Amino acid sequence: MPTVEIRGNTDLRKALARFAPDLDKELRKELTRALKPVVKQARGFVPATGDIMRGWQPRSFSEARFPFYDAQIITRNIGFSTGVSKPNKNGFTSNARIFNKSAAGAIYETAGRLGQPQPWVGPKAGGTSKKVSRSNWEGAGAQFIENLNSKPLVSSLVGRGRLIYRAWALNRGIALAMSMKALDKAIDTFYQRANAGTLDKAA
Repeated sequence: MPTVEIRGNTDLRKALARFAPDLDKELRKELTRALKPVVKQARGFVPATGDIMRGWQPRSFSEARFPFYDAQIITRNIGFSTGVSKPNKNGFTSNARIFNKSAAGAIYETAGRLGQPQPWVGPKAGGTSKKVSRSNWEGAGAQFIENLNSKPLVSSLVGRGRLIYRAWALNRGIALAMSMKALDKAIDTFYQRANAGTLDKAA
């Protein structure tokens, strides 16, 4: 799932939520203010239809090996979270994130990053690898990427894509700066309360 993460000291963030919920509430409000415009812009990049993709249209569930294009589903599944995440496969957590979590949205976001289609094995090939193409037509992957060339990938510091990564690049670091400033302010205030022995009053 394509994701933009705001990292930092998540242990302190957990302590903030436990011992100074008012600070955590204000922090979430500031993170929302920083990230919401990026999400709004990313949703605006979703094409109304999948006409640019031949055959990438709604069809019966029996044929839906490849997720069909639905702009409403893609748009609805672009969002953000201001809570501390669970550790990912590498053990990292984040303080906030912007996500693009629908299957079709992820495909539209990143397809073509390698510059060439996946190796074709055909629909009857065994295995479950997602690194090969099982399309009926051998040239489907190349055609898919060619059709996407009208919507080029945009590079950001966190990845290349057409939706959230594009919006993050065009934001030019404003959301990140706002988020880090809000985190620093909340944590500094937390330490001040801890040193003054007033955390119990805030909890």
